[in-house]
Amino acid sequence: MKDTTNEHDLDFVGDNLAINFINTRRVVEGQLTDTLQSDSDVKAWLKRLEVPIAKGTLPFNDGVLLKGARELREIALAAVQDRKSGKKPSLAALNRFLADAQSHAVLTTDDARNIRVTRVYGKETVEAFLAPVAEAVANLLADGDFNFVRHCEGNACVMWFYDRTKGHRRRWCTSTGCGNRAKVAAFRARASQI
Repeated sequence: MKDTTNEHDLDFVGDNLAINFINTRRVVEGQLTDTLQSDSDVKAWLKRLEVPIAKGTLPFNDGVLLKGARELREIALAAVQDRKSGKKPSLAALNRFLADAQSHAVLTTDDARNIRVTRVYGKETVEAFLAPVAEAVANLLADGDFNFVRHCEGNACVMWFYDRTKGHRRRWCTSTGCGNRAKVAAFRARASQI
């Protein structure tokens, strides 16, 4: 049965910015796929997830943002895997990204005259540009309840999620993808025993 989940819907299954970033590497049609293939892909992903990023042109060459994003993703994945397994994660590489996280608050209003505080980040370095994601990873590692950080139980799935369901019994990245495949497999197994 084909998964009916929209590709961009998968950007949100982690239910946490840091985990969603890790999930930019995923299995698509049986193949491990990196959804980040260019600087534009990184910017588009950040925009879809409403991550505050610096506006304007970037002061670094093409491909540098992509390389930095992939590096941060690997750092985040290793740290989450270590934390989930009870090991002490290596924090030096993540701290390097955080050290460049210069930002300041800006007050904005909307049409209804509501005032809100948003953060504006720098863009001088890749680390500064990706600072909101690095901060999300740091917050997950420091404050996340790793009893609810889970790896999808789907066969060969690489997705992670933060289980925010009421009963905390979520097992799959999506119910229409891995969840449906598991249910169909269980049904077929039961049917073959009859």
